[in-house]
Amino acid sequence: MQNSAIDTNRFDDSDSDEDQYSSLISSAKIMLVDDEPINTDVLQTYLTGEGYSNFVSTSDSSQAISMMQAEKPDVVLLDLMMPEVSGFDVLQAMRGNKGLQHIPVVILTSSDDADTKLRALQLGAMDFLAKPVDASELALRLRNTLAAKAYQHQLVNYDQLTGLAKLDVFLDNTYAVIENLKTDKGMGAAIHVYLENLKTVNNSMGRDCGNRFIQLYSRKLENCVRSTNIIRDTFGTEITTNLARTSGDKFSIFLGHIENPQQAAVLARRIIIDTSEPFNLDGQLIFPSTKVGIAIFPDDATDPQKLLNNAETAMSYAKDHGGGESYAFYSGTMNEESTRILSIENGLHKAIENDELKVTYQPKVDLITGDIIGAEALIRWISPEIGFVSPEEFIPISERTGQIIPIGAWILERACTQAALWLQEFNIDFKLAVNVSIRQIHDSRMDLTVKKILEKTGFPASSLTLELTENMVMENAESNIELLHNLKALGVRLSIDDFGTGYSSLSYLQRLPLDELKIDRSFIEEVQSEENRSPIVRAMVSMAHDLGMTVVAEGIETDIQLNHMKLLQCELYQGYLCSKPIVAKAFTELLAQSYPK
Repeated sequence: MQNSAIDTNRFDDSDSDEDQYSSLISSAKIMLVDDEPINTDVLQTYLTGEGYSNFVSTSDSSQAISMMQAEKPDVVLLDLMMPEVSGFDVLQAMRGNKGLQHIPVVILTSSDDADTKLRALQLGAMDFLAKPVDASELALRLRNTLAAKAYQHQLVNYDQLTGLAKLDVFLDNTYAVIENLKTDKGMGAAIHVYLENLKTVNNSMGRDCGNRFIQLYSRKLENCVRSTNIIRDTFGTEITTNLARTSGDKFSIFLGHIENPQQAAVLARRIIIDTSEPFNLDGQLIFPSTKVGIAIFPDDATDPQKLLNNAETAMSYAKDHGGGESYAFYSGTMNEESTRILSIENGLHKAIENDELKVTYQPKVDLITGDIIGAEALIRWISPEIGFVSPEEFIPISERTGQIIPIGAWILERACTQAALWLQEFNIDFKLAVNVSIRQIHDSRMDLTVKKILEKTGFPASSLTLELTENMVMENAESNIELLHNLKALGVRLSIDDFGTGYSSLSYLQRLPLDELKIDRSFIEEVQSEENRSPIVRAMVSMAHDLGMTVVAEGIETDIQLNHMKLLQCELYQGYLCSKPIVAKAFTELLAQSYPK
């Protein structure tokens, strides 16, 4: 069995209004509840003449609720005045039942009492018909009720932009397929699809372009899911499919009755290939970027929501660790990693408040004189729940969640406060370097934040260097040039960190307002002997000097490395040869040795 990707309950824009109403009428199940069987017979005769054919009726109102639960009618025609269990009682019971409370009810009554009608409306009745019922009015009221129900169903259950099912419908449909799979001992797959550059399109081209982008993308996705012949042709099996838009840039698919996980991989690859073709939006070609995660029933989970969560975890893994692959299968280790990431996210929210973050300082040393001229401030975090968490782990997470903004401001203020004390105590031109992330650079309040912190701490702007990694600067280099100039206008210095590990464009490099270049430690480590002259390092130093930048060698650990960088006329160094990163108290003692009072 193969289900269409588009539910038959949805209106099709290609159909005329009459075709749509005819479809509603022919498929509608009408329930009639009246203690007089002749009345239900007459109503059914009227409605049969209008094209209705699916009826269920009872003259025993005490059985009405149980029949509704069994039959799930689209509309109930309900008499009010019945013995034992009245129409009011039925309405009251329906509204207290989650499965029945949204079924529209048309009241049949010979009463024109306003209080009676008001009470019925308060209990959830949708419309009234006066007895004896007029056939034409009955047909019109029922048609309008069904149309309103279909429209409401569309709004509640289907995404208005793409027409695809929403999450609740997806889970219900998936649950039904899974129940069959359990009986048949069959296999299924949840596939989570992420359109990762939708937000970029929204931000750069506006919401209207973003909406058109998602519409075009969803049509491509629908075609992929409908074209399960790729799976049949490859494996000779028939697949049940279920597709939904489960959030703004995420879609979910469930494949039922697959024979092995590779069938899900075939569809995943087809989705990635077919959706990679560019769309023309306002004359600009936009290339969709898709990541896919797959979780297998019953191996990875048996509950639809859990299965979907695991597929999303696999998608996140493909996005963050996939390398050249754009899809991944779920594994238990991914869940462990996901749990740890969530713990880190939650822990970071209270890390500042609970004074869990610490700042350490690594000396920056003049290569010629050997004097400590400043320090690089480095953050450390020891979580009470998690333990020590490496900056390489929590900084990317804080950037993704936006927590880097308050954390970055806290580091900057704490380090500037401490550096101002050293400047005053030792009466030296103390230089402070602080790392900043691209998320901070793109924060519209970044320059104001830096300005306020410098004013509050009294630390000179000219003594502060903000360090950015090479890849960070080169990503969207054109827009970053303007942002860096805004910071430069405050009087601070700018440094490019970890140089040599990224992919700098020299044409952009010479346009950036940089004061300092830090050669990554991986290049310094290559200098193991006097004979190893490291021509790459020589070229980096020469280029930086030609561009008017100071050069800092990172990771100096031996005298051989130190002497080599002196020969290359490198100005500054950091590394264990002088000191590892240390807390403020220990750094103060180190300064006292270099600058005795």
